[in-house]
Amino acid sequence: MRIHYAFLLSCLLAARGGVAQSLPAVYLNDRDEATVPDSATHYRIVDRKNELLGTYAMREYALSGTLLLRGTLSSIDPPVRNGLLTWYHPSGSKAGQVHYHNDEADGLYVGWYEDGRVSQRGDYADGQRVGRWISVHRNGQKRSEGRYNAGRAVGEWHYYYDTGELSAIEMPDRQGKPLALAFFNKDGSPYMGKVRTRELPQFPGGEAALLNYVARNTTYPRNIRRKGITGNVYVSYTVGEDGRVGQVRVVQGLAPEADQEARRVVASLPAFEPGREYNLPTAMTFTIPIYFAPNFSLLSGLRPPQVPPSEARASAPAE
Repeated sequence: MRIHYAFLLSCLLAARGGVAQSLPAVYLNDRDEATVPDSATHYRIVDRKNELLGTYAMREYALSGTLLLRGTLSSIDPPVRNGLLTWYHPSGSKAGQVHYHNDEADGLYVGWYEDGRVSQRGDYADGQRVGRWISVHRNGQKRSEGRYNAGRAVGEWHYYYDTGELSAIEMPDRQGKPLALAFFNKDGSPYMGKVRTRELPQFPGGEAALLNYVARNTTYPRNIRRKGITGNVYVSYTVGEDGRVGQVRVVQGLAPEADQEARRVVASLPAFEPGREYNLPTAMTFTIPIYFAPNFSLLSGLRPPQVPPSEARASAPAE
């Protein structure tokens, strides 16, 4: 069902832009490698060659049809990125943008929040971060600042609360890993708790409570039960800086009714203890598979074998 849905969707997208203008869709896994539809996380549509420019316009979509990436290729076998590449939020707004040269990021990278405000910026050279990089809180206050040399963090890195106070100072070693790290409270006093550069969001009661919540609150839709449809719906969600769940979307579906139910369950999750990076509340995105099977029954005590979510890493070069 999912394969047919993605195939029909790709055909529809091709039809909108002119059937003769696009090559067959290429299904990709989470490492951007070509794969079969059942193992795919997204797919790529490439237009036929622009003979004047010698390039191929391309777009990448989630299996649900959400636009992820738009750019150009100078070659399709193997695919070689050249020119401006733009990543998109699920809402359709720009998430990041940078030029590529011979399949390497090269030049200024700019990232944006969903509302269009800049989230970070810095330069690439031959696919590696270089020079000064800065990230910004949603309210416009500086979040972090430091420098890269050939893709490696160097010198002192400073991190700031969204009210402007210093939250952390880090001195990386020659491999870019923390050599010295200090956290500060908002009043400027040293933070005396355990110092960790990154902490994942915590669901109330822990991971077991999260899986139990999903199992207890998932209803197996009558229509797909009758058809005997079995499988996972993969749902992406973001735990915001305030701990609330948002940006819920299906990244790999099973059937319309199952997709809708999985999205509903994830959207209903209560607030988490937010994740943190360098002592700062940080939005983090995850993907969770929600399993549907004909033997699913809360009354009989049989529940779908849910598994923990995995963190979703952005494919933009800045991440």
